[in-house]
Amino acid sequence: MSKSASTTRVQAGFRADINGLRAWAVLAVVLYHFAIPGFSGGFSGVDVFFVISGFLMAGIVVGGLQRQRFNLADFYLARARRILPALLVLVAAVLLVGWWLLIPSDYQVLGRHARESVLFTANLQYLSEAGYFDAASHEKWLLHTWSLAVEWQFYLLYPLALLAFHRFFASWRALLAVHVLALLVSLALGVWWTLETPDKAFYLLAPRAWELLLGGCVFLVSQRWSPSTALARGMELSGLLAIVFSMTLLDAGRAWPGA
Repeated sequence: MSKSASTTRVQAGFRADINGLRAWAVLAVVLYHFAIPGFSGGFSGVDVFFVISGFLMAGIVVGGLQRQRFNLADFYLARARRILPALLVLVAAVLLVGWWLLIPSDYQVLGRHARESVLFTANLQYLSEAGYFDAASHEKWLLHTWSLAVEWQFYLLYPLALLAFHRFFASWRALLAVHVLALLVSLALGVWWTLETPDKAFYLLAPRAWELLLGGCVFLVSQRWSPSTALARGMELSGLLAIVFSMTLLDAGRAWPGA
């Protein structure tokens, strides 16, 4: 794929290939939570989602800065329009069902989770409670919104950081360098915290940011490098196999996310 074609496809919005990858990632997480045999590592679908989000956000933010047409307010408004309607409907439906099915004390907890989900701080709330892999967490109806909170926090900070950096270093190489540097710092933090404080490593943005930044690196590299058709197909197959192996061979007993 040529540089211009790659950039245009990201900035145009919908991409069927990425949408399909999202579907597989969501399916893997759902199958994991229903304890379907063969998907013991389905929770890694969240990580796939993070990389996809980073790729798409880089296309919007970096692409807009390169064309000198990026507007921060429009960016935030677009993210809110995309996320909030579905989230509010989900939260309302869960609260309605909970009103009939839960005892008052459990409904009070659900209400607190609903509030934090809408405020995009659910990851902080769940961090203060049981870990993601603990048995009690599977009773939390809105547990999955922790990852949405991480993404939203990234959406808030990522364009601000790039706007500040772009003011002084606008070259493609500089943008890639700052992505790689931030990625390495986040990855090192994630590996360290996974060993020392695994719940923080799982729920917080700082040790997870490297996954979103990896997606940003992929976008930046795709602007300057177009592999041959054969190499592209080989990379595609290797990536899919890596995802499949992660979802089927890993399990909750491993330190995650870690080395």
